[in-house]
Amino acid sequence: MVKTLKDRLDNIEKLESELVRKAQKTLPPGPMYMTDMFLMGATQRTLAQSRGFRHLIETRNFPSATILLRTQIDTAMRVNGLSLMDDREGNLKRLMENELNFDRLTSGTPTDGGKPERLTDAYLRKQLSAKYPWIDKLYSDASNFVHLSFRHLWTAVARTDEETGMVYVTITGADPERDESTYFQVCDAFFEVSKVTSTMILAMFMMVHHPDRVAAAAGRR
Repeated sequence: MVKTLKDRLDNIEKLESELVRKAQKTLPPGPMYMTDMFLMGATQRTLAQSRGFRHLIETRNFPSATILLRTQIDTAMRVNGLSLMDDREGNLKRLMENELNFDRLTSGTPTDGGKPERLTDAYLRKQLSAKYPWIDKLYSDASNFVHLSFRHLWTAVARTDEETGMVYVTITGADPERDESTYFQVCDAFFEVSKVTSTMILAMFMMVHHPDRVAAAAGRR
């Protein structure tokens, strides 16, 4: 069955509902850890960006939608970074109290010089790409829309005339009229990144609150 643009946006929305449902089921009542609070913030950001992405695609705003794709990758990078920290609760407490920025936190893996690795964007991107190799190029492509570049001009090109060499540009803040298939690739990419982010959030909740179940599942592999 061929998926339309609406099908793709509906699938992204379903992923949002699934994240909420599973997170509520996984997070038990009672005392909360710093990790819980960070993950709840990550969940809120993931859902808000997903909702915003769908709206931007529906209103044909490709450049802004792509920025949200890039920031969704950023969320995945930082949630993945939690599993790299040497003192997760202590690090997150310092982060919450504005003692340090995320890129000043450290991992439990020393560098060649014997010092802990800082959780910079470059390091987090490398670690996430080791698990999902397709992330690396997608990060680079989407970053072109975060920073002003000529990619923003190319999205304003309405049509070209090969015979005259003329290029027709529409500067309105909205995408020129295009076939809906133009948006398929970015929607598919956003869905995959959101799925990765949601999976990591839920996995970290499980590690914190249900370590026995996580260990049992790992033992069965």
